[in-house]
Amino acid sequence: MASTARKCLQLSGKLVGRIGAYSAILYCTAHCITEYALDFTKCTGPSMQPTIENNDIVLTEHISTKFFNKVDKGDVVVLRSPVDPKQFLCKRVVGMEFDEVPVNRWKFLRTKNVPKGHIWIEGDNRTNSTDSREFGPVPLAMVRGRAVLRVWPWERRGYLAPHPASR
Repeated sequence: MASTARKCLQLSGKLVGRIGAYSAILYCTAHCITEYALDFTKCTGPSMQPTIENNDIVLTEHISTKFFNKVDKGDVVVLRSPVDPKQFLCKRVVGMEFDEVPVNRWKFLRTKNVPKGHIWIEGDNRTNSTDSREFGPVPLAMVRGRAVLRVWPWERRGYLAPHPASR
C-alpha cells in the first residue's frame, strides 16, 4: 500500500514538474512574440478618427521598428507617451528627421525642423489630438511598433492605409 502511494506521489510530482516546465516555455515564447514580433493594441480616444475609431483593436508589428528602426512618413505607430510613460499613443508619422514641419495650421507662420533620431507625429483628427504640435518631436526609440491591420471590429477589419484619405 505504501509503495503504491509513493508511486502515485512520484508520478504526480513528475506531472506537476512537466506542467510547470511547459508553462514556463509557453510564457517565455508568448513574451518574446509580443515584445519582439507582433501584438494587439486597443486604440482609445478620437485622435485617429476616421482611420481608427475609439476602441478599435489593431495588430502591430515590432520587427521593423525594433531591429531596423524602419518607420516611414505616413505610418501609423504605437509609441510610449512622452508626457506619461505608462501610457501608449497611436499616431501617424508626418515628419522624419531633418524634415521641416508646420507647428500650426498656417505653414508660412511657423515651422520646426525635426532633429536627428526623432519623428513628428500627429493624429488624423487634428482638431482633437494631443501630439507633436504640443510636446514636440519624439525620439524614434519610443516607438513600440507599426500598426498594420485593424482586427476589430470585424466588419471594418483590414489593412491600415499608409496615408490618411483626408490629407
